[in-house]
Amino acid sequence: MQDILKEYGPAIITVVSIVALIGLISFLIGTDAGSVVGQAFSELISGFFRSAESAGGINGSAAAGGVTSAVENIISAGG
Repeated sequence: MQDILKEYGPAIITVVSIVALIGLISFLIGTDAGSVVGQAFSELISGFFRSAESAGGINGSAAAGGVTSAVENIISAGG
């Protein structure tokens, strides 16, 4: 057992580190708007468009509920 760890120890540590890093990145980024980064990005974009609309810089369509609604619809649809 000691011989195996001497020979393959660095490779095992590298593989475990890479797998742990991939798992952490997958958890943070995620695959939908429910992830940590996805939620923060969604709130950032929505806040930006709300600020732009209140400043009068962007005029949204009244029928569609404005630009903020359109952006929120796109984000919730996943694309």
